[in-house]
This record gives sequence, C-alpha cells and structure tokens, in this order.
Amino acid sequence: MMMNVKEIMNADVKTITPSTLVREAAQIMRDEDIGFIVVADNDALIGTLTDRDIVTRGVSQVNDLSDISVDEVMTVKVLTCNENNTIDEVASLMNEQQVQRMPVFNDQNKMVGVVSIGDMAQHLNSVQMGQALKGIKEGVHTRH
Repeated sequence: MMMNVKEIMNADVKTITPSTLVREAAQIMRDEDIGFIVVADNDALIGTLTDRDIVTRGVSQVNDLSDISVDEVMTVKVLTCNENNTIDEVASLMNEQQVQRMPVFNDQNKMVGVVSIGDMAQHLNSVQMGQALKGIKEGVHTRH
C-alpha cells in the first residue's frame, strides 16, 4: 500500500509575509535550522524562500541586503501537491521539476504542510530514491 504525502509531511509550516525583511528571514532560518520558508499572505501562498534564493538573487545582486524584503528575492513559481498524492507521484514530480520541497494543500485548498525529498527518502525504495535524487543533483541551474 503506497503512502500518501499527508502521512509523512511536516505539518508545522514556517511562514513569513512578502514584506518580511530578507535579514529577518535569514535569522529565522538560522534559529530554526531550516533552509526553506513558505511566503504567505493571509493564508494564501505567494512564494517560497530558500537560503539559495537569498544568495543567488540577494547577495549576488544587491550591495545592501539590510532593507530588502522577501518579495524581491523569493521564488514565485511554486510547485505544490495535494495531501492525498502518493509519495511516488510527488517524488517523480520533484525529480521532473528539480525541486527538493513542496508545500502541501488539502482539498479545501488550505496549506497543511511541507514535504521534502528527505521526508520521502525513508519510504521510497532505493531505485525510486536514486531516480529522484539523480534529477535533483543534476538540476543545479536556477529557474525563475
């Protein structure tokens, strides 16, 4: 029996608003030991912010990060999945689209969690896992 995403996702989702300062977001990442935060406005998903976004779109392009807000560096095109998707489905989607984490929604279109390739690692067989990771490792180029 194939597991659904809701059985393995992290339901404790850290969110920030688009107007949050990048500096504050970086501090949250440091304090929570995470590299990924969901950007939401009144429960609506606006984008995601990764430590990589901060470096590639922030540090590399802006001299002074101190008063830049998250909406200037976040990823806007976000891949999402449904809590009832199987781990298999989501793993192949992640592989195909070169993403490592995905916000999870329920049928009422409410965000209920985040799932990562790491969450899935222990539930996929080694062949599936190899496929998923192979795709992700190759996909080092940034897509906007």
